[in-house]
Amino acid sequence: MDTQVIEGGTFILYVRKENKRMGKDFIDEFIPSKDTRAYLHSIHYEFTDLEKATIVANHIMISYEEKVKWLNNFMHQISDDALKDRISKALENLSYNESFFDFVFIPHDFRHGDIVRCLYGDWNTTEFCEKVGIILNYSDKEYEFYKNVKGDYSDVQVCVDIKFDGAAYQGEFEHEHINPIYIERITLNEKDERRAYLNYLTNLYSKKDAMGETDNSKPEYAGGSDDLLEQRYLGNYIPVQDEATGKWCVQMGYGFESGDVNYIATEFSGMGLIYHLMYNGEMDHVHGFDSVLAMVLQDPEHVDIVTEYDEYSEQEIKMVKEIKRVVAFVQSHHRPMTNEELRKNRLEIKNK
Repeated sequence: MDTQVIEGGTFILYVRKENKRMGKDFIDEFIPSKDTRAYLHSIHYEFTDLEKATIVANHIMISYEEKVKWLNNFMHQISDDALKDRISKALENLSYNESFFDFVFIPHDFRHGDIVRCLYGDWNTTEFCEKVGIILNYSDKEYEFYKNVKGDYSDVQVCVDIKFDGAAYQGEFEHEHINPIYIERITLNEKDERRAYLNYLTNLYSKKDAMGETDNSKPEYAGGSDDLLEQRYLGNYIPVQDEATGKWCVQMGYGFESGDVNYIATEFSGMGLIYHLMYNGEMDHVHGFDSVLAMVLQDPEHVDIVTEYDEYSEQEIKMVKEIKRVVAFVQSHHRPMTNEELRKNRLEIKNK
C-alpha cells in the first residue's frame, strides 16, 4: 500500500508518497478509510475511469495542486475521448464540482450502531481533531436504496450522529452526512464514557424502530441540507420542488432560496400575498390563506377577516364564515354537525 499511516492516541496522520500518486491501485491511493478500503478490496471492486475522476475532483483530503497533477496525468492515460475532453474543460475552468458531480456509488459495510470517526476536520500537518459518533438507521434496506439513487456525488453520503469532538460533547443535533471514504470504525475502551453513551443511544434508537416510532417507508435522503440543495439546483432559475425533502428551491439573482411554496413564490415573484385580519380587536396580517385558516381554527371567536382590501376571494370568505358557524354550533350543541346540517349551512351561506 502506498499510504503510510502514523497513529498516536486520538491523532492520526495520513502521509501519501507523492511519487506513487499515479500507482495502479486507485483504492489504496484515494480511499482514506481503512474500513472502506478493506471492504472494496475484499469484493475486488474496481471504479470506472469516470468514477475515478469524480472521486479525485471532489476529494477533500488532497490539495488543489495534487488534483490538477493527477487529473492531467490521468487524462493522458485513458482512451475515452469524451472523458479526456471533460477533464480538459474542467482543468481550464478550474470548476471540478460542475464538471464532475455525477453519482458514484461507493460500496461499504457500515450499518446502524457502528461507532465511527470522521477522517477530516480541523486538519494541519501534525494534529487531527477526532469527531466520533454513531451510524443510525442504516440497514441493508437503506444500503440497497442508495445503490440505485439517481442523484449527484453527494448522495452516497451516510448520516452519522456526531456526538464528540475528541472528548468534547457536541450536543443532540450534530449529525453530519459523510462520504464513506472518510469514515472509519473506532474501538473505544470499555471504561471510556463515550462508548457507554454511544451504545445507549444505539439501543435506544433500535427500540424506537421496533416500536414503530420511526418512519421506515423511505430512507433519509442524504442530499437534504440546504448546502447540498444549492449544489443540486444551482442552475434552476424557475422554482422546482425537491422530491426527497419537499422543499421548493430556486436560484435568485442575490442567492439561493429554499422553503415552502408560499415563501418561494413570494421571493420569486417579488410580491407576497397579504391577508388582513383583526385579532383581539387589533389589525394584523398573514402571508397565506392557510395561515388565516390556522388562526380561525385555533381562536375563531377572536379572529375576523378584513375584506375591504379585496384580498380574499368569495370562496375564501364563505369558508371562514362556515368555520365560525360550525364552531358556534358545536359549542352550543356539544356534538358535531351531521352531513345534512353541514349541507344546509352551505346553502344558507351561498344564498346570502
